[in-house]
Amino acid sequence: MTLPTGIRGRLVALALLCIPAILIVNYLLLPLATSYASNSAELDEMRADISRYQRLIKHRPTLQDAVARLDQAKPLKDFLLAGRNQALAAAKLQRLLQSGAERSNTTILSLRVKNSVIEGDLVRIPVEARLRADTKALRDLLYFVETNKPYIFVDQLGINARQTRRRAVSNAKLDVRLNLYGLYAPSIEAGTGVGNG
Repeated sequence: MTLPTGIRGRLVALALLCIPAILIVNYLLLPLATSYASNSAELDEMRADISRYQRLIKHRPTLQDAVARLDQAKPLKDFLLAGRNQALAAAKLQRLLQSGAERSNTTILSLRVKNSVIEGDLVRIPVEARLRADTKALRDLLYFVETNKPYIFVDQLGINARQTRRRAVSNAKLDVRLNLYGLYAPSIEAGTGVGNG
């Protein structure tokens, strides 16, 4: 096979030289440049992370002191149920509900402590109550629950109206099923604090 001569030969020779150059650029140099740029960006990100971690390490003693002060102050203690164990905390919750019922002229038909649930460092102590009250008494009881310390949370509330012909609707007695709970921290009672993690 003979190669063309003249201008056509020069163009073929130029094309034969360009093809390897294009292949080298596309399959060797461009991937290397892309990899270098990607590694450079990752390296910059790692340097920024290292710098941030070094700043945090410098503040570690201050943060440890703040955590120690927080553990000693026990700021959650006023918001959680008190007691040496879960049974005493549940009894405290029952007494709180009875106190709120007395203040609001609500009749407690039944009161039952349900199984507690562990949620991290805290224990949820649920109580199920069946009540009888009129609208105003129920509103007062719910206000008591909402504003109480330690905190009491309403989990479920079911209301059925019991109307008689003689009574007005506003004075109708309501049958109320109320599931509520309080939070108890065994670590606070043991003196180790809550939420160190």
